[in-house]
Amino acid sequence: MHKVLIVDDELLMRIGLKSMIDWEERGFRIVGEAANGKEALDLVDIHKPELIITDIKMPVMDGLELIRENSRKHDGCQYIILSCLDEFHYAQEAVRLGAADYLIKSDIKPRQLIDALDKIQKRIAKDSIQGVAAALKEQVKEGIGYLKETLFKELISGFRDEKEIVEKTEPLNIALVQGPMILVKLKVDRFEQIRRKYVEQDEKLLRYSVVNIIEEIISRRRRREVIVENSAEYLLVMNSDGEFIHGEDYESYNRLFDKIQTSLKDFLNITVAIGVSSVATGFGGLKKAYREANMAVKSLFFDNRARIAYYDDIPQKSRNLEIYPITQEDERKFRLDVENSVEGAIHYITNMQQELQQEGYSEQAARKAYISILSLISSCYPSIPTFGDDGRTVYEQLLQEETLGGMHELTLRFLEECERHDQNQSYRPQSYAEQARAIIISQYAEDISLQTVADSINVNSSYLSRVFKQETGENFINFLTKIRIEKAQSLLKDKNIRIYEVANRVGYPNTTYFSKLFKKTTGLSPEEYRG
Repeated sequence: MHKVLIVDDELLMRIGLKSMIDWEERGFRIVGEAANGKEALDLVDIHKPELIITDIKMPVMDGLELIRENSRKHDGCQYIILSCLDEFHYAQEAVRLGAADYLIKSDIKPRQLIDALDKIQKRIAKDSIQGVAAALKEQVKEGIGYLKETLFKELISGFRDEKEIVEKTEPLNIALVQGPMILVKLKVDRFEQIRRKYVEQDEKLLRYSVVNIIEEIISRRRRREVIVENSAEYLLVMNSDGEFIHGEDYESYNRLFDKIQTSLKDFLNITVAIGVSSVATGFGGLKKAYREANMAVKSLFFDNRARIAYYDDIPQKSRNLEIYPITQEDERKFRLDVENSVEGAIHYITNMQQELQQEGYSEQAARKAYISILSLISSCYPSIPTFGDDGRTVYEQLLQEETLGGMHELTLRFLEECERHDQNQSYRPQSYAEQARAIIISQYAEDISLQTVADSINVNSSYLSRVFKQETGENFINFLTKIRIEKAQSLLKDKNIRIYEVANRVGYPNTTYFSKLFKKTTGLSPEEYRG
């Protein structure tokens, strides 16, 4: 049954239409009626009718506006227009907008209505057949595309050999021919930020758009295939004119890749890094070419200016140093620099960036180093400002930066923002270590621990332990013990206070344990110290 909506501001007209014929016998079912176009649009969202029979002139929203509005949202809906003799020019406009037929209100007879419905039946059937054909064609196209992408991915991974892909070039309509070829990897910058703009079903649209732009830019005379690795990474395989990339080739490729980058920026507002392999001998060389293109893209992490890298041109420097050394003395000096003048801290971070870039450190080493610096900065400012407007922590933002320069700039901005926020405070709040010291000094006689102190100042205990050691030079337990023993020494000077009372007053209910700890710390037992 095809669903029908009747729209007319005259109640009698609506009743007359409903009772004029047996709708269900003709294959139609009336699902609703409305007095104007606005009411009709609300019902359309609920019932999604395939046919709307509407008057032209109505209050609030007329029939022409109803057709325009509904056509934007529900493509494929059919329309029959009801009009008076003096509204013929309106009826012509309705037909131009896609109405299948129009009926003169004063002269509607059952036969005319049935003929109009028969015409609608044929249009719906025709649209349905065309829709199914288009869907099948698209499914076949998508199926071949999926098989082609899978074949290339398995070839690159080593699960297929050269012979298999050569045999399938014709059945899968692969444009490449056996011979010299290059593999290009395109990696979308800051993809996690872009992904948040898309719901899951729209990621498919993003992938389709990227592939479509690349294919449109590259002339069909150039044999090429585009493979989607995932929503953030794309592979472009092209036949090459020779076995090596020469000077003129660089210029030609650079113009092509620059055009791709510009178009992706203009149409999709995304930027990409591009890595280009050396020339592979044929399909069998694509596995090696993939590794080379991947290495070329990764090399851009350390180059703040270039966005295109050729494997043959990247420095073959070994980057296998996994840890950038930040000593306790470095941490102490950095904290002093932050607290006294951030210029010294900025100088340290800048030197670190240069060493990471020049001394063969890996990308992982660089990320760990900058995370350590962020941790040091945070420990200097107990009141940390909200950094960024998307809810991500500064650490999450750092991990999603894709170049050394990007991490460096983010860290400097965070330091400057912390400093600005600190200066805007009406008073300088105590650091976590200072707050912990104050609690120990005032509550040393109670049953306190690292965890209870951390809970009282609302901070993670492991983090408090680390910053306490950084700031005071000694760990939490040693500082608590030192304070308690100093208080015990003071109390022992009063010979009227018994030793077990001294132990209790400084937080040690076990007198034996207190005596051992006191001797270990001072070199004397409590009795010897008192004597």
